[in-house]
Amino acid sequence: MQHYRVTSQRTRRKARRLGSDTSAHRRLVLMLCVQASSLHFSKEPKSQDASHGRSAMLRCEVSEAAGVSYSWLQDGQTVLDSERRFLEGSNLKFTAVDRHLDTGNFQCVATNVASGEVATSANASFNIKWLESGPVTLKEPASIQEIDGAEQIVLQCQIDGHPRPNSKWYKDGTALSGKEKTLTLKNPVPGDSGTYSCCARNGALQICSNTSFTLSIIGRLVSVFVSVCMFLPTMPKVGIEWYKSAFCLCVCVCVYRVIVYNNGTLRITQVKNRSTGRYRCVAHYGEDKQVDAGASLHIAEIGEMGGRMSKFFSTNLLEKITCEAPQGHPEPEVWWERAGQRVPSEGRVYHEGLNLIFSPTEGGDSGTYICVAQNKAGMRRQEVNVIVTGPPEWATRPHDTAMEEGQPGYLHCHVQSTPPAKVTWFRNVQEINEEDTRFKVFPNGTLRINSVEVYDGVIYRCHCRAVGGQLTAQARVTVLEKLKFTPTPQPSQCLQLDSEASVQCSATGRETPTIRWTRADGSAVGSHVEQVNGALHFQKVMRSDAGNYTCVASNSLQGEIRAYISLTVGVYIEFKLEPEYTTVYQGHTAMLHCQATGDPQPFIQWMVKDKVLSLSSGRFQKMPNGSLVITDVTTDDTGKYTCVAGNICSIRDRVAQLYVVEKPKHVIPDDDGKTPYKMIQTIGLSVGAAVAYIIAVLGFMFYCKQRRNAKRQQKGQDGEEPEMECLNGDAVQRNGQTTAEIQEEVALTNLGTMATTEKRHSNTDKLHFPRADLQNITTLGKCLLFQYCTVLSVKSLKFFCIYCNYCIASNKPPIAVKNNFVFLTFKHLVSGLQAGTLKLSAPDACSSKIYKLMSRCWAPSPKERPSFSELVLALGDIPLDSKV
Repeated sequence: MQHYRVTSQRTRRKARRLGSDTSAHRRLVLMLCVQASSLHFSKEPKSQDASHGRSAMLRCEVSEAAGVSYSWLQDGQTVLDSERRFLEGSNLKFTAVDRHLDTGNFQCVATNVASGEVATSANASFNIKWLESGPVTLKEPASIQEIDGAEQIVLQCQIDGHPRPNSKWYKDGTALSGKEKTLTLKNPVPGDSGTYSCCARNGALQICSNTSFTLSIIGRLVSVFVSVCMFLPTMPKVGIEWYKSAFCLCVCVCVYRVIVYNNGTLRITQVKNRSTGRYRCVAHYGEDKQVDAGASLHIAEIGEMGGRMSKFFSTNLLEKITCEAPQGHPEPEVWWERAGQRVPSEGRVYHEGLNLIFSPTEGGDSGTYICVAQNKAGMRRQEVNVIVTGPPEWATRPHDTAMEEGQPGYLHCHVQSTPPAKVTWFRNVQEINEEDTRFKVFPNGTLRINSVEVYDGVIYRCHCRAVGGQLTAQARVTVLEKLKFTPTPQPSQCLQLDSEASVQCSATGRETPTIRWTRADGSAVGSHVEQVNGALHFQKVMRSDAGNYTCVASNSLQGEIRAYISLTVGVYIEFKLEPEYTTVYQGHTAMLHCQATGDPQPFIQWMVKDKVLSLSSGRFQKMPNGSLVITDVTTDDTGKYTCVAGNICSIRDRVAQLYVVEKPKHVIPDDDGKTPYKMIQTIGLSVGAAVAYIIAVLGFMFYCKQRRNAKRQQKGQDGEEPEMECLNGDAVQRNGQTTAEIQEEVALTNLGTMATTEKRHSNTDKLHFPRADLQNITTLGKCLLFQYCTVLSVKSLKFFCIYCNYCIASNKPPIAVKNNFVFLTFKHLVSGLQAGTLKLSAPDACSSKIYKLMSRCWAPSPKERPSFSELVLALGDIPLDSKV
């Protein structure tokens, strides 16, 4: 065999390489012989005869069939399963041999699944016998128009086949002598006119032409026409006339295609479509008697039939095939043939009308059946390939299988049936979709899982549906899980300096693995680092923790695996200055700030409109600190700008919007002569508005004064105690000043009781005192105090308030009253308080909280004095019935 020849050649080559080492040569030959004998073909494919369209089989089998898979080659190319040609067990089955597709050499390839050994059989081929139908054509003369007057007419049967077929000719359905592909008619006469067809046979195959040829020969009848016309006076007393649609076809008006013979026969040569219709024959006899008879003329025709088809039946069933007869005139006769013989009208297999009936079907009924339809126009045939098959049988059932994770896995489901069964696989109860790329279902029913995953360990069910029945089987897949990291640790990781961090490492396998960490240099991890549940936990990350680490996962069944991790210690990125939303005029320069910090120093990249900003243009410039400068901006520069800062530890970004707007244009009036007029008009309107505003203000002041006087009079009439006001002499003068000219304004609003506070009078530069308190003040100098206080600073005014408060609360001056007491005493009071040599004692009924507040108010430094809000909060806590 070829396989063994190849083995011996390899043996000789290896022996030559070994040289004179005879013992090594013998051992090599013995080893190769053992390998060659492990796969031995008990049945090899052999060359054989086959008929086109008929079934055939190439057989192949090895002596040790266990654990052996089969495949076939055609001229070195792998044969793929199809509906017409497929692998049945180890054999290659052909349901219908094709003379074009099944040529060449076939080889059977047997593979030992366990050892991987491959054996290839010798070449085998088909001697394919075939017949192909064709039309009957005119070979001589060259055209139909030259038939009239031709001395020889040659018709050719275009049926071809292998081996060369023998032909048989028919005229109007009657067999003629001769077995050649051509039919020669010498000196043709009108009697040779008719419909010619042919059939051909080679071996057990027989076929007829699919198109007939109608031959019409016109004789030389000129003298006949003349003689007929000459003998008109001598015609018998019975006159014959032919009519077509009331038109008389008498001999005097006849043309060469229409002939009326003496016996009354009408002959029409070269029948055309216009020749069809109703004809009437009228016979005149006696003086005025006649009889007539009619007939219709039609052109014989027959339609085409369908192409070859196949039918698959199960055994022991009643089956029927109906022939679709072609249209034709006259109506074609239809019958069924098998192997050139008509199917009888009775028996187990019989025909009834257009139907071919099997009652019941048997395995021997497989074959080709021909439906034949024929009339005067010709004959038509249609082949039906009938295949009778039994119930499907298991060739290889699916079995429980253990598959390696990550490797392809196979489940076999092979069924012997004709035609091949349709195999459907189910994963649990869900049908496996052919579009799922993880699975592949081969034509022979094998299921391949391309890359087995852990969750593929479920039950798979194989469902086979064939013409003869159905088969179902299931198998459980067990996945042998490989030792692997879940997930694989990132090879490069960054830890935040001076923070707590963990590096995860976990793994799975057939047995729970043990996780341990080591440093790549062999040194032990730091004392501040713990290994907890496979994770490397750092209590506080230090610079020395940077380096290469190895995570080792191991178990007793599968050994160990390693993952290498490089740890970097750094500081995550933080933005020191973020870009802001910016609006600039067109043509100006825009700057978008972006500064970030981190360790290592981050690299800053700008993006605009989801694309990296190209700095090749001179208008865009990135500053060393990361800020972006855009010169001569245009409206196209409008958009979102993203500042991306990144280092090996992290990457962050910030987005800002840049708006570019057009600079407003200053319109210069065209007519300069109108400018003075418009300016005068503007000034006039402004002055008028100012005068109107002043009048309105004065009116409101007069109205408010009248209302205030009226309220004072009304208050006095009601018996209330009127108030007296001591005004700062400079206050009136300052009322006319603008806000910018007044440097300091003091509002003393809360020196009175709650009752006086609720009275809403003007508080600017006014001190409100009840009449009882004013009596004490006037006693101390007849109000001479105020003449020396026309202009006071805020600091002096505070001392003044303290002095007044002391006088009112204690009802006595701080020192003995003398001439000019007020002036001297206040002067000395101010100087004493400023120098810190004079301290006021707490008034009667004054709480320690209020006295401490007063002490803070007397502090020399303004920063140590309480704010106004603190005063309000402190005084707001005093009860309403308190004497303070």
